[in-house]
Amino acid sequence: MSGKWASGRQVLFVLALVVSVGLGTAFAGPCNTINTMPYYDGNITNGYQAQAQTFEAPSSSCNTLTEWEFTLEGRSSPGQFIFNVYEWGPSGPEGSALYSIAENWSTSTQLYDITNINLPLNAGQLYAVEIDFEGYTGQTIFFQANQTGYPGYDGWWNQNGTWIDFPGLQDDFLANFSSGTQSTVPEPSSVMLLGSGLLAIGGLLRRRIGL
Repeated sequence: MSGKWASGRQVLFVLALVVSVGLGTAFAGPCNTINTMPYYDGNITNGYQAQAQTFEAPSSSCNTLTEWEFTLEGRSSPGQFIFNVYEWGPSGPEGSALYSIAENWSTSTQLYDITNINLPLNAGQLYAVEIDFEGYTGQTIFFQANQTGYPGYDGWWNQNGTWIDFPGLQDDFLANFSSGTQSTVPEPSSVMLLGSGLLAIGGLLRRRIGL
């Protein structure tokens, strides 16, 4: 009895191993990072209703925005901000937000890390991450005025509903891009591995129980 139980446990272990390999999540690693944070020169936005940073996908093969980090000064009282991604035109956002999420905003300076964005973008199209301060107009987002870090792309500030371009000014931010989004759907090779593993285990079970 104990020998059969041990053999059964071994079979179950092998089955669990095969299933975990076959159905495991496939992750696409980062293919490009934009990082202006080393160039921060102490500037903090003050008196605006929203702020945006323009950018483009690095290439057609590295076009999925996965993560965006930035720093906000603490509010005078707790609140929220809304993180948006838009296509961007000559006077500001165009169309509806392509991605949007509301986040809590604390009273202390904090680095915010928006992950799992997984937004495919068109190479050559201008986009912007917009931070809507939800009516708050005190000190808000960290930026640099030294025109260093991400040349060719600008910070925009919204004052009384009008977007104003400040060429050369850039947010203090880090953005990661990948060649594709992460997926929990098994790839064909994983499905084949799972199938062959289950067939092998079926044969082992038949031998164990004398079928």
